[in-house]
Amino acid sequence: MKVAIYSPYLDTFGGGERYICTIAETLSFDHHVDLLLDKHLTKIGSDYLKSNLSQRFNLNLDKVNIVDSPIGKDSSFFSRAFFLKKYDFLFYLTDGSIFYPTAGKNILHIQSPIEGQPAQSVWGKIKLKKWDLIIYNSKFTKNHSLKNWPLFSKVIYPPVDTESIKPLKKKKYILSVGRFFGYLKDKKHEILIKVFEKLKQNKKSLGWSLHLAGAAQKGDEGYLKELKNRAKDLEVKFYPNLGYEELVKLYGFSSVYWHGAGFGEQEPTKMEHFGISVAEAMTGGSVPVVVDKGGLTEIVDDGINGFLWNDLRDFESKTLELLSNKSLWNKMSIEAIKKASNFSKENFEKNIRNLIKTI
Repeated sequence: MKVAIYSPYLDTFGGGERYICTIAETLSFDHHVDLLLDKHLTKIGSDYLKSNLSQRFNLNLDKVNIVDSPIGKDSSFFSRAFFLKKYDFLFYLTDGSIFYPTAGKNILHIQSPIEGQPAQSVWGKIKLKKWDLIIYNSKFTKNHSLKNWPLFSKVIYPPVDTESIKPLKKKKYILSVGRFFGYLKDKKHEILIKVFEKLKQNKKSLGWSLHLAGAAQKGDEGYLKELKNRAKDLEVKFYPNLGYEELVKLYGFSSVYWHGAGFGEQEPTKMEHFGISVAEAMTGGSVPVVVDKGGLTEIVDDGINGFLWNDLRDFESKTLELLSNKSLWNKMSIEAIKKASNFSKENFEKNIRNLIKTI
């Protein structure tokens, strides 16, 4: 079969791109797979994209073809329609926009609750009707999108690298992974530092340190500097743009994992839509203490494989309970590893292959 895969934001190397490129890798071993480039992506270059996508996501894309195509912004309706007609399947990571697809089977992937309803206009209804299925990354995303995207759908959780990430000799590390995004500040790093500062006033936290890892792009330097100044008298270490191999080690060494994205937010779009770094940390045996919102509640079972918190006092007390109760930590760490195995890449690949067979 011939499969086409398209994301307009391949060059952002985000979670959606990881998801869609893992589909490309999975299907490339048995089918002809083309990763489509629009005008913007063509300018960046196929060799650069393929190399970086492979390295950043630890994928084997050798059998995936990178193809310049008449798709995306300012593309011709007729050129696109004729081009896509040769494919048996099309996977499209939508940014909220859709087009009239002409492949044999057409599948949308939605990563986050998207506002706007394509079925509100006549042309929107016609376009939407041509899509066969939506795959979501979590029940949370699905539940907050159904009204706007009235189409048959199913949830396929993102793949977690359970092969590479393993528990190592544990250290008194509290870890949090998330981009140092200076514009949105959506990973709530300042909140994590504030709680850690409070935590250090308790003797139970003796010897513990906070480790913050994540991507930092141009424009994020000011925010990163601000965070470092805020934490200058604390045992906090920063890892901007840490390589994947080093991140895997950090997951293995860490004992507790923090995640605050979504705290204080009411809009679903500002909450964690799944939380792959939480599942990765659990794979390494780290026990999560994460905010009780968004897709995180599908990963963490409160009191069994980690803790969910609603306010900062709750956050602090549940962390202290873990730091001071080795027996509880051991029990939860074992359960965290078990739960994370549900999100393995092997399960993801199986779900994608079954999807191709049954749709």
